[in-house]
Amino acid sequence: MGIMEGYPRKTSTQHQSQMDALPAGASSSCSSDTHAPPAPHHATAKKRHYSDRTKMILLFLLTNSVSILLSVSFSHVTSVGSGGSDSALDFALSVLSSSQSLAVDLHRRVEATDAIIKRLISNSGRMKRDEPPPQLTPEEELTFALGPHTLPFGYTPNLDSDKLYPAVGAACHRHRDELRKYMSYNMTGDCPSDVALAESLMLRGCEPLPRRRCRARGPAGFPDPTPFPESLWVIPPDKSVSWGPYSCKNYSCLVDRARRPGSHDCKACFDLAGKEQRRWVGNVGDLDYDIDTVLASKPRGTIRIGLDIGGGTGTFAARMAERGVTVVTTTLDLGAPFGAFVASRGLIPLHLGAVAGRLPFFDGTLDIVHSAHVLSRWIPGEVLDAELYDIYRVLRPGGIFWLDHFFCTGKELTEVYVPVIEKVGFRKLRWNTGRKLDKGPNADEWYISALLERPMM
Repeated sequence: MGIMEGYPRKTSTQHQSQMDALPAGASSSCSSDTHAPPAPHHATAKKRHYSDRTKMILLFLLTNSVSILLSVSFSHVTSVGSGGSDSALDFALSVLSSSQSLAVDLHRRVEATDAIIKRLISNSGRMKRDEPPPQLTPEEELTFALGPHTLPFGYTPNLDSDKLYPAVGAACHRHRDELRKYMSYNMTGDCPSDVALAESLMLRGCEPLPRRRCRARGPAGFPDPTPFPESLWVIPPDKSVSWGPYSCKNYSCLVDRARRPGSHDCKACFDLAGKEQRRWVGNVGDLDYDIDTVLASKPRGTIRIGLDIGGGTGTFAARMAERGVTVVTTTLDLGAPFGAFVASRGLIPLHLGAVAGRLPFFDGTLDIVHSAHVLSRWIPGEVLDAELYDIYRVLRPGGIFWLDHFFCTGKELTEVYVPVIEKVGFRKLRWNTGRKLDKGPNADEWYISALLERPMM
């Protein structure tokens, strides 16, 4: 059902006027061999109406002018009496010739007037386009962005309202200072380079961000992308990214940071020739599932579309793409252009703080949902609980949730997270736990890797 189906329809005045024009006793129904022409577009019909009306007026004036001249002329001839039929005929021909000249001159004047009117209309439209936009303060622009906006046709049952409310969360209103800064921009100009500010607002729950009426900047000299599927394992050109917001100013810097000291999220994931080449390929341990083994757990070809929550640079989606499966990757541009990198590989990035709100998918539509390292103990228990139920919602019956390296402490493993996961109602196809040793054996941190299925009803 389209959103406009609930709007009230305006009465057709054209049909009513046609009914009024019918003579008394005439039927409004059409015979089998007569079809009423389709109603023209309102603007076109109006234009044609005025054009026909002008022609009728001009024809009326011309006809009456000729009639008057002829009447005067023949009246003069009659008053003269018997002046001879030849002289009367010559005089009539002279009058007709004069009338023809008058008609030609009148036609020329009408054409000149029509050209002037067209030029005035064209100039009026150009002047309107060139008008500077109204200058609004950031607060006024924010009010415009957050709405509500009155619907042109009034109440509609689809929305159960006569107003349209933009889909911006209540958290946006709690960060007025940041929002005011975010909405400070040159309307109809280029958007400011404020990726960090946008990401900060999204992480605080302001998702989706208010829309802005400015043109997003693109990098100068943007190159054509590498053709698919070669693009899956090629570092894109540096000119495909605007590097202003980031500490690294090229992809070589992002690739090399895997070899430098320091802590970064997804530290080595830009190095497509390194560790990324080995991920999810081959059984290398109980916690590291092989992607082909996972696909083999369901009938061939039934895993077709999916979601990777917090998928970094999109390598999981790339592995799935090689196997004919379309996977959307959620990501944020935290410290690096993750979204642009995923897109450069010919994959689909979704700009989303995945655990902040409801996943933007229909109920029961995805064949697989994957999450590696993102869903873990850093998320508040209540939020994680809701996220797991939302994953259950978007999976189709028989769909798979691949929980990849969920980490927590040993105490939390048995007392908190195993009960939280089990109560959602997934069926366990595979379940493995193991020690997380990157902080040493005394950290008492554990991993859970699991393959969970939404049961068939």
